Amino acid sequence: MIRALPLVLLALPAAAQETAAKVPAPDYFVASAMATSTAQILAVNCATLSINPGAMSAETGRVLDRLGEDGFTAENLVERMEDPADRIAVLQDAFLAKHDLADGAGAEAVCAAGLREISEGSEIGALLLEVEE
Repeated sequence: MIRALPLVLLALPAAAQETAAKVPAPDYFVASAMATSTAQILAVNCATLSINPGAMSAETGRVLDRLGEDGFTAENLVERMEDPADRIAVLQDAFLAKHDLADGAGAEAVCAAGLREISEGSEIGALLLEVEE
């Protein structure tokens, strides 16, 4: 019995790591993931909108820096963070409702939504540029 005790103690840290609960994705990460993905979808589906590459790069850098400050790395992100897909979907559903964008909405409605986001100065709007066709 006494000889087995050290083996049990050595196994505890690994077992604790395996059963450690993931942490919820930080709100800033969820908001940024929603904004960047939605801006990209708007730009792809509207000929008069484009991604603002400088703003997109700055936003990505800002979020990566904050994730690093919070102890997230490329190596541990998936293991430490809960999947934020459901939370992002809630925000995207709210965006669709705000702009009355049902499935299959036409380019005119998509463009109007993007232009409204730009005029409101939203996180999504800050990632978009109005361009000529």
